Amino acid sequence: MVLRLRSFRARVAGDVRVQWLGRISDEERTARIRGADVFCAPSLRGESFGVVLLEGMACDTPVVASEIPGYTKVARGGSDALLVPPGDAAALGAAITKVLADPVLADRLVVAGRERAEEFSMRRLANRYLEAYSSVI
Repeated sequence: MVLRLRSFRARVAGDVRVQWLGRISDEERTARIRGADVFCAPSLRGESFGVVLLEGMACDTPVVASEIPGYTKVARGGSDALLVPPGDAAALGAAITKVLADPVLADRLVVAGRERAEEFSMRRLANRYLEAYSSVI
């Protein structure tokens, strides 16, 4: 994987469309996600839960992601995110293009995504724990 990343980095060296940011602050990450037209998470595997998708949704950015088990615990394909088969570059490109070309779809994903992210907010989760503990005491 490291060799593939180095090879990719060498191929795109000098391309103004690619930025290597290194470590950035939470504030800068949030600002960059908010400033994006689409939040894309094309993971192939290995995600146990889609926290990264919730971050995109909470930043009011339409989400396009791979339909992997960890992400489907968070994203409901078609309603709050567009999900594509993992590793299918054509489907990923088509989904991104669809969001960019359809402002109504993008707005719908933003609204539904914000609502979905709120379901996982610390306040909402804390209230659920409080209710669960109260029910057994």
